[in-house]
Amino acid sequence: MASGDSVKKLSEELSCPICLEYFKEPVSLSCGHNFCQSCLDQCWEEKEASCPQCREKVQERDIRPNRQLANVVEIVKELGSQKAEEKGRVCQKHQEPLKLFCKDHEAPICVVCDKAKEHENHKMIPLDEASKEYKDQIWNFLETLKKEKEKILAYKAETAQESQDLLEKTQREKDKTVAAFRRMHQFLEEQERNLLTKMEEVEKEISAKGEEHLARLSKELSSLSKFIHKMEEKHQQPASELLQVRPILSPWVLRQ
Repeated sequence: MASGDSVKKLSEELSCPICLEYFKEPVSLSCGHNFCQSCLDQCWEEKEASCPQCREKVQERDIRPNRQLANVVEIVKELGSQKAEEKGRVCQKHQEPLKLFCKDHEAPICVVCDKAKEHENHKMIPLDEASKEYKDQIWNFLETLKKEKEKILAYKAETAQESQDLLEKTQREKDKTVAAFRRMHQFLEEQERNLLTKMEEVEKEISAKGEEHLARLSKELSSLSKFIHKMEEKHQQPASELLQVRPILSPWVLRQ
């Protein structure tokens, strides 16, 4: 009990009065009190520079890092860690070393627990043997996981290869389609050019025949106009001369 009080008192002496935790970068004031550097800075942001414990005014030049106190804190922390580790290897109930493993409860126990009623007729094995069995189970499980990993990697590689093959096949089909449409486009362009050429030839032929026909009609129209003019002149002549026009009219009457 005295040992526990001493440890508690030591922990209090190594704790900052502001944050109540182990000192971090401890500094000493001229009054002799110690604080964490960060706690002191935060405290002085809101108040004047004075000791948070005794209220004595402090000059910044009077603040000194306490490296010895920092070293003591680190030593106590290490001792606490070692004690915690040792505590984990002993029975919390009987403070005896854990040497056995209860398979029914699946928990390590000490030799005193083995005699207890709660472990009566339970199957016990040495802790080292249980540890070996557990390690073997872990190893077997790891082997299973590794095999499963290899299967997944193989499947992944196979899937990636199938995907690559499919992409390449799709690209080949795409190239074929593009080439086919290009050939079709070239064929249609040639057909378009040939058809346009033929249509131009037909247009020229129609235009030539039309011009020829118009020329012939113009010629006939000119002849007819001259004949009409001549007939108009004859129409004004006396009856004896007018009758002489009949032979001239015969060809035109026959054409009608």
